[in-house]
Amino acid sequence: MSKFAITGRPGIGKTTLCQKVCSWMKNRGYHMSGFLTREIRKNNVRIGFEVVDIESGKTVTLASIGSGKIRVGKYSVHIDEFENYLKSIVGKEFGDVVIIDEIGPMELKCSLFVDLVENVISSNVPSLLTLHAKLRHPLLERLRKSVKIYRIDEKNRNKIAEIVFRELLEELEKSKKLKER
Repeated sequence: MSKFAITGRPGIGKTTLCQKVCSWMKNRGYHMSGFLTREIRKNNVRIGFEVVDIESGKTVTLASIGSGKIRVGKYSVHIDEFENYLKSIVGKEFGDVVIIDEIGPMELKCSLFVDLVENVISSNVPSLLTLHAKLRHPLLERLRKSVKIYRIDEKNRNKIAEIVFRELLEELEKSKKLKER
């Protein structure tokens, strides 16, 4: 099965690439699952991050500026809120394609998230993941060996989105034909 990961510096367009691919796949009638991570901004200043469920549109705060038990830089990770969200999706059937945006230091503070990513990697479901560019973690080391990784920049991000979309589409069409036999 096709498994892709997108990496690149912060703000380069990893989430935007995932949104494009997700939209294109939905327009072709495919069921998408997983989540996108986006910035929470106030007065044009980033104050945190939220997770947006692809199927329901439900948002959950992942982290915000402030003090807390679990911290990454200036952000306090809302581990309980994130974990409750993950509990609501763990065990559900994956869609035709799973998107997990992002596998980063905040998300990796949650063991349930690590389990979810492991399940996606070991499944037969095509997936698109985004990876924090410089993070070191045993999960990322395993993942780097089992997925096709694209490093995006300003020049190639649109082309990479099209490549990933085409490859996912080919994989799904091939799988569909096998099932019809």
